[in-house]
Amino acid sequence: DFNSINSKYYLNQQLIPYFISNLPGCSLFDMANLALKIKNHHIQPEQVQDFTPTPMTLSTVMYYSGLDPYSGAKISSMKSMKERKIQKMFFFWYLKDNKPIIIQQLKKLGLNRLIPTLYSK
Repeated sequence: DFNSINSKYYLNQQLIPYFISNLPGCSLFDMANLALKIKNHHIQPEQVQDFTPTPMTLSTVMYYSGLDPYSGAKISSMKSMKERKIQKMFFFWYLKDNKPIIIQQLKKLGLNRLIPTLYSK
């Protein structure tokens, strides 16, 4: 709909997606799937905000505790700078410097089958 309205009225408007990396509960497996989705939608983010714990929010409770506040189940919570950097890289799968690291992570996760899909033209 957005594209057809742009064409119909000769507009040059753009949609700017707002992505946040390292949200509590988001694993590298989730990021691998997200990379495929954004690729399939022809989205190449130029900027991504990194999650920052903010006092008195559920996401901060999840970040520090590593638990889902409703179920008590353990969740993924990236805390080290290395983990956070790797997770954020998946948004920038299309950058040449990120490719070898992402491929390495996909292999570590047992997601070798995603490599040809992510890096096919």
